[in-house]
Amino acid sequence: MLHPLFPDDEFPASVLPTCPEDDHTGDGYDWARELPAGWKAVYSWGSEGWELGSPPYQIVAHFDDVLDVVYGLAHCIEGDVTVTAYGSREARDAATDELALSAWLWGENGPREGLPAEGTPAAGIPARFRGPYRPAPAPAVP
Repeated sequence: MLHPLFPDDEFPASVLPTCPEDDHTGDGYDWARELPAGWKAVYSWGSEGWELGSPPYQIVAHFDDVLDVVYGLAHCIEGDVTVTAYGSREARDAATDELALSAWLWGENGPREGLPAEGTPAAGIPARFRGPYRPAPAPAVP
């Protein structure tokens, strides 16, 4: 679904209520601990929870608006932060899929087999490498 005010999937970060800022005083974990309200660091991605980014040098964070109006993606690389806003969770997660692929190919810290080539759009990335990691619930104890 397209955002009602912004027809594109990606729009200026200024529409987010708060944005993470550059921080060169510590490492990525320090930056993640200081994220503004509504933001959370995302450390695992894909069906098997592969490492997203390369902590503490590269950290990814997501913003989910409680009104379901805007979603944010922040990418912190050694203190330099890039923030992008999206009109849907699906568009933000697709951008994260592409970021994850790039990080895994560059850092060799993700899946070992089956990754597509650098620059593959999210729709071309196999499903097992896309989307937030959701661990299976623990089995019920009788």
